[in-house]
Amino acid sequence: MVDTGVQKAKFIEDVDAYMSGKTVEDALSELQRKYSRYKLIERDLQEQRIRYSTKLPDVQRSLEAVEMLCEKRDGENAAEETLVKYQLTEATFADASVTSPESVYLWLGANVMLEYPLDEAKELLETNVHACESGLEANARDLAVLKDNMTIVEVNMSRIYNYDVRKRRNAENQAAVKAK
Repeated sequence: MVDTGVQKAKFIEDVDAYMSGKTVEDALSELQRKYSRYKLIERDLQEQRIRYSTKLPDVQRSLEAVEMLCEKRDGENAAEETLVKYQLTEATFADASVTSPESVYLWLGANVMLEYPLDEAKELLETNVHACESGLEANARDLAVLKDNMTIVEVNMSRIYNYDVRKRRNAENQAAVKAK
C-alpha cells in the first residue's frame, strides 16, 4: 500500500486477553477511530481512481493524434494537407488544416500550454499513459489492501461487542443463581 500513514489492522485472536485492562467502550471507540480513518483513505483512493480513469482516455486520444501526425510527417504524402477536428472547450470543436506538421501544443494543466516537437510530444504522452496505467494498478492494489484492513476492523468490533454481550449474560446468570 502506498504510504498512507495508517497502521495495518491486526486481527484480535484472543478477545479476553485483548480486553484485559480495557473497557468495551474504549476498545470499540479505538477501533471505530481506526475504521473512520480507513473510510477517509478509501474515499481519497476512490477519488484518485476517478481522476486517473478520467485522465487516461484524454491522454490516449492525444497520443493517437500525435502518432497520426508523426505518420503523416514521415509518410510519402507529407506535403499534403490534412484536415483535423480538435476540441476547443467542453462542447466546442474546430476544424483545421495541417501541412507538414513538425510540432504540437500540449496542455500541461493549470492553464499551461507548451509547444513540443512531435517526437518529444509522443514520448511525453507515452510516459503519461504509462503513469496513468501504473497509478490505476497501484490504486486498485491499495484499495484491496484497505478493504481487507477495514474487514478486519469490522470483525474485531463485532467480536468485542459479542464479548461484551457474553460477559453481561454471564453476570446476569450469576446474579440469578445467587438470588435463588
